[in-house]
Amino acid sequence: MLSTRLLYIIAVVVAGTVGSLLVMQLWGARSLVWTTPATASLQTKSGWNTLSGRPPVLVGHRGEKAFMPEHSRASYWQAALEGADYIEPDLALTRDGHLVVNHNEWLGENTNVADIPSLSHLRTNKTWLDNGRSISVTNEWFIKDMTLAQIKQLRIRQDPEFAWRPQHFNDMFSVLTFEEYLQLVRNLTIDVGRPFGVIPELKSPKFYNDGRSYPRYFEDRAILTLSHYEWANVSVEVNRSAHADLKLQPLRALPGGVTLGPAAWQSFDLDTAEYLSAHTSNVPVVALVETLPWAFTPGGLDKLSKFAAIVSPWKDFFVAGAENVLRSINVTWDSEEIESLGGFIPPYKFAAEAHSRNLSISPYTFYDSHQPMAYLCQKDASLGAFCPTDKQAEFFYFFSLGVDYMFVENIVEARLLQEKYANRVGA
Repeated sequence: MLSTRLLYIIAVVVAGTVGSLLVMQLWGARSLVWTTPATASLQTKSGWNTLSGRPPVLVGHRGEKAFMPEHSRASYWQAALEGADYIEPDLALTRDGHLVVNHNEWLGENTNVADIPSLSHLRTNKTWLDNGRSISVTNEWFIKDMTLAQIKQLRIRQDPEFAWRPQHFNDMFSVLTFEEYLQLVRNLTIDVGRPFGVIPELKSPKFYNDGRSYPRYFEDRAILTLSHYEWANVSVEVNRSAHADLKLQPLRALPGGVTLGPAAWQSFDLDTAEYLSAHTSNVPVVALVETLPWAFTPGGLDKLSKFAAIVSPWKDFFVAGAENVLRSINVTWDSEEIESLGGFIPPYKFAAEAHSRNLSISPYTFYDSHQPMAYLCQKDASLGAFCPTDKQAEFFYFFSLGVDYMFVENIVEARLLQEKYANRVGA
């Protein structure tokens, strides 16, 4: 395992001059509790249109994947050193019941699995339903077919599609378990001197629950693990007997005066989101709604507000609008149903409509400047009354809307834009 000092040096080198300055401030600012150097000044001001009246919370998307292989130990370290408020893991379930951290249900795109001959027999095709949509993936290695021991042979790589990301940290880091992620964030809270939020997303719950002893196996496994590490209170009992094999490490007590950050769940599967909300009352739920037309109506927001605290759409819903985005991903809807729910909310009004129902908003994903922003209007100017031309225009637009959380890559860049916006508008 890389030492704390080596990971610190790596973070400084990769983040560059601006990032280095922020890292050094963070490392020295052990007295800071809920703030980074940037947000410390922002929180003394007012004028943000968020539900809380404070600056938007910045979520490190898969850690800090702009610089490090996503979901690696170094990616999470870098996100912390750059001042992320939350650090995101995506959860999957191995064949032998271990929760591991990976974005996709398969491993070929971001690990060296293809280079390991002993695992070649596990390469296969799968088709499954995800929120009513059929997903087909061919010639891949799937986490649900592999044991933890097999997955621990792998090393994480940057996705080769993004050649501008540093490639020299490829094959250095193993795939983490959810428990290792939680241990890491607890240790970061101590070492960096401030809390970090944890925000696990349960990927394709029905896919992972298929073949298990009962249909909430994945959810309960995650709940019990988060509860063990003191981020979740189990408010409605789960099926503990089915998880007698879950052997978690003894808890390392936090030093006096050290407080854990907040937690939140995420899921595109709203059945799972409701279940998590009901069973861990102190952990708010993020409803991911990209493929659900009804969620972009007044009646849809009313429904979501009954169990979710945060609504998270793809960011282009705030620019091109629901109809254009849904058409672009081949999602259809019943016009009469949408009309009965109050019709699609205009993109510039969606945040305010959510806030009126005490719902926070968390659009995703705000990429590093090297990566295209991926708005429909950049190909067709008619798809949006406003079309961002650069990173600053993009961020300032969403700040003005009052979004509460933002999933970001290159956290230093995002924080600097947040500070610049606050100075410009006197927030």
